[in-house]
Amino acid sequence: MSDLNRVLLTGRLAADPELRYTQSGRAVVNFRIAVNSRRMNPDTQTWEEETTFVPIVAWGKQAENCAAYLQKGRLVAVDGRLRIRSFETQDGERRRIAEVVAQSVHFLGPKPQVAEFEVEPPADNISGTPPEEEVPF
Repeated sequence: MSDLNRVLLTGRLAADPELRYTQSGRAVVNFRIAVNSRRMNPDTQTWEEETTFVPIVAWGKQAENCAAYLQKGRLVAVDGRLRIRSFETQDGERRRIAEVVAQSVHFLGPKPQVAEFEVEPPADNISGTPPEEEVPF
């Protein structure tokens, strides 16, 4: 029997994506989406909205596309797998986090409107090379 681990979510980005690169140069992006659901309150017999914030991780070219085209408030659909990982904080505490590792991220809704204005190039040419630090995964 094979295991099945598949998560399908639709929600809005709670903040802009954060793009990083591993020491080997592989792109990884982290973002959270707000997923809404409704439930009937048995005491008041009224519908209540409940929001869950779900951490998402995407890798490679998909990570770079997410960082380039997604921003806070954008509607997305994520197809991936649930991962629960442990890590140690700087204080030595062990923590666990549940996150969705995206196999695909679909950009939904209209593209956000970009304001048109003049931007001066920076005074010095700073290289766009990725930082040489390992992402803690």
